Amino acid sequence: MPPQTVIGALMAVAGVAFLELDGMSMSHVMNGDPSSFLSEGDLYSLLQPLAFGMGFWRMEHAMRRYPEESKKLTSAQLLAVAIFSIVSCVAMTGIDGLPTYSEILTWANNPTILVSIFWTGLITTALTVYMETLALKTLSAAETTMIFSTEPIFGSVFAAVVLGESFGAGGYVGAATILCACIYSNLKWPSKKELDSNADNIYL
Repeated sequence: MPPQTVIGALMAVAGVAFLELDGMSMSHVMNGDPSSFLSEGDLYSLLQPLAFGMGFWRMEHAMRRYPEESKKLTSAQLLAVAIFSIVSCVAMTGIDGLPTYSEILTWANNPTILVSIFWTGLITTALTVYMETLALKTLSAAETTMIFSTEPIFGSVFAAVVLGESFGAGGYVGAATILCACIYSNLKWPSKKELDSNADNIYL
């Protein structure tokens, strides 16, 4: 992986950290207990860019080998997510955490829940994963990861507009760092050969 891409990825991770930890006071840090300023959700959010990067890297490899199998690759990803979600639910809550048959029937008769399942299951998950898979035909895993690193920015803006959340200094720094990472990783720097050629033309 080119050094420029690595630096851009590290900048994006740092930006996500600033966004996620926005509002943390120095007293929390000096307390010495990580749980006082780092929640489990914060850790998951900080790992998000790395997890996305690994996933896109493997999917980019698969799309290069099977460019016409985007639907099958999407189905495989969705199946993996479903299995992992069920296993995680059982691991965290036990078998009693799974819905009962009567609960499922109640949900199936609730239009609000059905619309929510349709939207989150088909639109924001299945369709999104399919479009991501298609994009990896032309974009590299590094480029796709950099684009997805801007997701916390849009989430923060949405929270500010809809829920009235406010940005602190860390939030602005994080958003700026992520945007700079995207710009930096996509800059086209002239090669040494091109620089030498331009220098020769100047002297001529």
